Amino acid sequence: MKVAWGITGSGDKIAETVGLMERLKEEYGIEIVPYASKEGEVVLKFYRLLKRVKEVFPGYKVERSANAPFLASKLQLGKFDLFLIAPATANTVAKIAHGIADTLLTNAALQAIKTRLPVYIYPVDQEVGDVTTILPNGREMRIHVRKEDVRNVETLRDMDGITVLKSLDEVEEIIRGRDI
Repeated sequence: MKVAWGITGSGDKIAETVGLMERLKEEYGIEIVPYASKEGEVVLKFYRLLKRVKEVFPGYKVERSANAPFLASKLQLGKFDLFLIAPATANTVAKIAHGIADTLLTNAALQAIKTRLPVYIYPVDQEVGDVTTILPNGREMRIHVRKEDVRNVETLRDMDGITVLKSLDEVEEIIRGRDI
Protein backbone atom coordinates (compact mmCIF):
# COMPACT_ATOMS: atom_id res chain seq x y z
CA MET A 1 0.00 0.00 0.00
CA LYS A 2 1.22 3.49 -0.84
CA VAL A 3 -0.18 6.52 1.01
CA ALA A 4 0.23 10.20 0.21
CA TRP A 5 0.09 11.91 3.63
CA GLY A 6 -0.58 15.64 3.70
CA ILE A 7 0.70 17.60 6.70
CA THR A 8 -0.72 21.09 7.25
CA GLY A 9 0.38 23.82 9.62
CA SER A 10 -1.37 22.44 12.69
CA GLY A 11 0.76 22.06 15.78
CA ASP A 12 -2.11 20.33 17.54
CA LYS A 13 -1.60 16.56 17.24
CA ILE A 14 1.54 16.93 15.08
CA ALA A 15 3.78 14.88 17.39
CA GLU A 16 1.12 12.17 17.65
CA THR A 17 0.72 12.20 13.87
CA VAL A 18 4.42 11.72 13.19
CA GLY A 19 4.55 8.90 15.74
CA LEU A 20 1.56 7.25 14.08
CA MET A 21 3.15 7.55 10.63
CA GLU A 22 6.31 5.85 11.90
CA ARG A 23 4.38 3.07 13.61
CA LEU A 24 2.17 2.38 10.57
CA LYS A 25 5.20 2.19 8.32
CA GLU A 26 6.89 -0.25 10.69
CA GLU A 27 3.90 -2.44 11.59
CA TYR A 28 2.17 -2.63 8.22
CA GLY A 29 5.07 -2.13 5.83
CA ILE A 30 3.21 0.54 3.93
CA GLU A 31 4.96 3.24 1.95
CA ILE A 32 4.12 6.71 3.22
CA VAL A 33 5.14 9.78 1.26
CA PRO A 34 4.64 12.92 3.36
CA TYR A 35 3.67 16.12 1.55
CA ALA A 36 3.93 19.16 3.81
CA SER A 37 2.30 22.47 3.09
CA LYS A 38 4.60 25.45 3.44
CA GLU A 39 3.25 26.05 6.93
CA GLY A 40 3.31 22.32 7.65
CA GLU A 41 7.06 22.39 7.23
CA VAL A 42 7.27 25.44 9.52
CA VAL A 43 5.37 23.53 12.20
CA LEU A 44 7.51 20.41 11.77
CA LYS A 45 10.60 22.59 12.31
CA PHE A 46 9.02 24.37 15.29
CA TYR A 47 8.24 21.04 16.96
CA ARG A 48 11.70 19.69 16.07
CA LEU A 49 10.20 16.91 13.94
CA LEU A 50 11.36 17.85 10.44
CA LYS A 51 14.70 16.04 10.57
CA ARG A 52 13.02 12.92 11.95
CA VAL A 53 10.35 12.94 9.23
CA LYS A 54 12.96 13.37 6.49
CA GLU A 55 15.05 10.51 7.89
CA VAL A 56 12.17 8.06 8.31
CA PHE A 57 10.36 9.04 5.10
CA PRO A 58 12.96 9.75 2.39
CA GLY A 59 10.24 10.68 -0.13
CA TYR A 60 9.25 13.74 1.95
CA LYS A 61 8.22 16.73 -0.15
CA VAL A 62 7.25 20.31 0.63
CA GLU A 63 4.86 22.61 -1.21
CA ARG A 64 6.33 25.10 -3.65
CA SER A 65 3.00 25.96 -5.27
CA ALA A 66 -0.49 24.51 -5.71
CA ASN A 67 0.92 22.20 -8.40
CA ALA A 68 4.49 21.70 -7.26
CA PRO A 69 5.36 19.04 -6.49
CA PHE A 70 2.73 17.66 -8.87
CA LEU A 71 0.83 15.63 -6.27
CA ALA A 72 -2.59 16.04 -7.91
CA SER A 73 -1.37 14.26 -11.03
CA LYS A 74 0.13 11.38 -9.04
CA LEU A 75 -3.13 10.93 -7.16
CA GLN A 76 -5.21 11.04 -10.33
CA LEU A 77 -2.93 8.58 -12.12
CA GLY A 78 -3.24 6.01 -9.33
CA LYS A 79 0.30 6.27 -7.97
CA PHE A 80 -1.20 6.17 -4.44
CA ASP A 81 -3.91 4.00 -2.89
CA LEU A 82 -5.30 6.86 -0.83
CA PHE A 83 -4.72 10.46 0.18
CA LEU A 84 -4.78 11.43 3.83
CA ILE A 85 -4.49 14.90 5.35
CA ALA A 86 -3.66 14.74 9.04
CA PRO A 87 -3.61 16.92 10.95
CA ALA A 88 -5.73 19.40 8.98
CA THR A 89 -5.97 23.03 10.01
CA ALA A 90 -9.22 24.97 10.02
CA ASN A 91 -7.84 26.91 7.03
CA THR A 92 -7.27 23.77 4.95
CA VAL A 93 -10.68 22.39 5.93
CA ALA A 94 -12.41 25.66 4.99
CA LYS A 95 -10.72 25.81 1.61
CA ILE A 96 -11.59 22.22 0.68
CA ALA A 97 -15.15 22.63 1.99
CA HIS A 98 -15.62 25.64 -0.29
CA GLY A 99 -13.77 24.30 -3.32
CA ILE A 100 -10.71 26.52 -3.05
CA ALA A 101 -7.73 24.71 -4.58
CA ASP A 102 -4.95 27.26 -4.15
CA THR A 103 -2.48 25.18 -2.10
CA LEU A 104 -0.76 21.87 -2.73
CA LEU A 105 -2.97 19.94 -0.31
CA THR A 106 -6.31 21.59 -1.13
CA ASN A 107 -5.69 21.22 -4.85
CA ALA A 108 -4.63 17.59 -4.42
CA ALA A 109 -7.70 16.72 -2.35
CA LEU A 110 -10.13 18.32 -4.75
CA GLN A 111 -8.47 16.73 -7.78
CA ALA A 112 -8.24 13.29 -6.14
CA ILE A 113 -11.98 13.08 -5.52
CA LYS A 114 -12.61 13.70 -9.21
CA THR A 115 -11.05 10.30 -9.93
CA ARG A 116 -12.70 8.68 -6.89
CA LEU A 117 -9.43 8.17 -5.06
CA PRO A 118 -10.28 7.87 -1.35
CA VAL A 119 -9.52 11.08 0.53
CA TYR A 120 -9.39 11.04 4.33
CA ILE A 121 -9.09 14.19 6.42
CA TYR A 122 -8.47 14.49 10.16
CA PRO A 123 -9.43 18.07 11.16
CA VAL A 124 -8.15 19.17 14.55
CA ASP A 125 -11.09 21.54 15.12
CA GLN A 126 -14.18 19.34 15.36
CA GLU A 127 -16.16 20.57 18.37
CA VAL A 128 -16.97 24.09 19.48
CA GLY A 129 -15.27 25.03 22.72
CA ASP A 130 -11.93 25.29 24.40
CA VAL A 131 -9.29 22.62 23.90
CA THR A 132 -5.80 22.16 25.25
CA THR A 133 -2.87 21.63 22.94
CA ILE A 134 0.77 20.94 23.73
CA LEU A 135 3.48 23.38 22.65
CA PRO A 136 6.95 22.28 21.51
CA ASN A 137 8.35 23.04 24.98
CA GLY A 138 5.78 20.71 26.57
CA ARG A 139 3.63 23.51 28.00
CA GLU A 140 -0.09 23.49 27.50
CA MET A 141 -2.01 26.16 25.63
CA ARG A 142 -5.78 26.63 25.55
CA ILE A 143 -7.35 27.50 22.23
CA HIS A 144 -10.96 28.11 21.24
CA VAL A 145 -12.60 26.23 18.38
CA ARG A 146 -15.15 28.44 16.62
CA LYS A 147 -18.57 27.35 15.37
CA GLU A 148 -17.56 28.49 11.87
CA ASP A 149 -14.68 26.00 11.86
CA VAL A 150 -16.94 23.17 13.00
CA ARG A 151 -19.49 24.12 10.32
CA ASN A 152 -16.77 23.70 7.68
CA VAL A 153 -15.94 20.23 9.05
CA GLU A 154 -19.62 19.34 8.71
CA THR A 155 -19.56 20.58 5.10
CA LEU A 156 -16.61 18.23 4.47
CA ARG A 157 -18.58 15.33 5.97
CA ASP A 158 -21.28 15.92 3.36
CA MET A 159 -18.89 16.01 0.40
CA ASP A 160 -18.69 13.07 -1.99
CA GLY A 161 -15.32 11.36 -1.93
CA ILE A 162 -14.11 12.70 1.41
CA THR A 163 -14.17 10.84 4.70
CA VAL A 164 -13.70 12.96 7.81
CA LEU A 165 -11.93 11.15 10.62
CA LYS A 166 -12.96 11.84 14.21
CA SER A 167 -9.61 10.75 15.63
CA LEU A 168 -6.13 9.69 14.60
CA ASP A 169 -7.01 6.17 15.80
CA GLU A 170 -9.24 5.81 12.75
CA VAL A 171 -6.20 6.06 10.45
CA GLU A 172 -4.96 2.64 11.55
CA GLU A 173 -8.43 1.17 10.99
CA ILE A 174 -8.33 2.47 7.42
CA ILE A 175 -4.88 1.02 6.81
CA ARG A 176 -5.89 -2.35 8.28
CA GLY A 177 -9.06 -2.39 6.24
CA ARG A 178 -7.24 -1.58 3.01
CA ASP A 179 -4.15 -3.70 3.71
CA ILE A 180 -2.97 -5.17 0.41
